[in-house]
Amino acid sequence: MEEIRENEHFQELVNKVSLRVENDEFSISHDEVEDETLFALLEYYNDRHFSPKDDELYEPIYEGIIIKLAISAIAKRGAEGETSHAEGGVNRGYDNASDYPLSLTRKIIPLAKGVGK
Repeated sequence: MEEIRENEHFQELVNKVSLRVENDEFSISHDEVEDETLFALLEYYNDRHFSPKDDELYEPIYEGIIIKLAISAIAKRGAEGETSHAEGGVNRGYDNASDYPLSLTRKIIPLAKGVGK
């Protein structure tokens, strides 16, 4: 995982998530943004069965979804595993108990693997 963290493309992705998080005024450190982005990326690999390369950590068409997955996980902090959450008079509902909304994960089309001989 350390090699992913040090990858230039990954750091660009983290910077994009950081900018969005700053605009939404979340209280989160850069390291935590990096962690959530890494988890979203790994979840993406698990769902897609994509094999990253040094020059391609993810398929560019999925960059926006990966960013949204990371932001969704950050926004759901404190409500992990819940389908609804109420705090300070604010009620929130989620489409599932996962950190990642089904509306985003459904947009990730799994890659088929070849059958061995």
